[in-house]
Amino acid sequence: MPVKRTIAVAVALLATTATAACTASTAPSSAAPSAQSSASAEPGVGAVPHIVRSVDLRLPVEDYQPTTAERVRIAAARIRLIQKCMADFGIAYKAGPVAETPYGPRSATDRRYGITDVQLAKTEGYGLGSRDPAKEPKPPAPNLGNDGLTALTGNGQSVVRGRAVPKGGCMRVADDRIAATVPADVDLTKGNDLDSWSFKESQNDSRVIAAFHAWSACMARAGYNYTDPMAAMDDPAVEDAEITAQDIKTALADIRCKDETNLVGVWFTVESAYQNRAIARDRAGFDAARAAIATRDKFASSLA
Repeated sequence: MPVKRTIAVAVALLATTATAACTASTAPSSAAPSAQSSASAEPGVGAVPHIVRSVDLRLPVEDYQPTTAERVRIAAARIRLIQKCMADFGIAYKAGPVAETPYGPRSATDRRYGITDVQLAKTEGYGLGSRDPAKEPKPPAPNLGNDGLTALTGNGQSVVRGRAVPKGGCMRVADDRIAATVPADVDLTKGNDLDSWSFKESQNDSRVIAAFHAWSACMARAGYNYTDPMAAMDDPAVEDAEITAQDIKTALADIRCKDETNLVGVWFTVESAYQNRAIARDRAGFDAARAAIATRDKFASSLA
């Protein structure tokens, strides 16, 4: 089944390049952004630009998240550290090179606010075409044998080939080594936490709700009954693997109504305001996270 929904495709992109990097992060912050600003008044915004295509937009929080290239370098460093640990057991851990994936959305904002690419919608409806993560070839899993799996994961016997197996295996060794580059009091999840929170919070903003209502009314005039763009993308009728003429018709109406109501311009501007306010309230914490990401990347690059 093609991955079409906003959150699902974003997750798919991250999973292909940075699952390992995420496991090496520090623990989540105990104070989510909502704890300090959910009860506050809606943030002010200036002029709202008219926007249809979202792929080239950049949210403020992206300054405090690893780039795709940084995620790739961390994932590659993790593999090298695992290989070194496994070699101590006399076991070769073969893994293919880590590279930026050509699958999934093209940026963090590509499908954040639903589909916005008219040319792609003309042939794929709500699908991602050649970038569909379901089309990504899956490399074969390394054939490590029982000793190799124990050394890799730490599951099983405590000694392999005369050598003590570290707790959590070589994966834990690699993760701990990467995590050690980050100061204990720095929360690397701040960017991701804010990214998730602002997306949800912005949907409760009166200006975004008004844009949803205008978009929904526009879609109703075209014969579709959806409350918001996520409902359209979640519709089982367009989630099926087969791209139909109706899928394409619906997708084009969706984008046309986004253009007519400036939904993307409003939503992006409002969400950016929520992020800017949260960052300003904890500038030191976010700056520390950004510095730690750079330090971790420098370490990963040194292992290349």
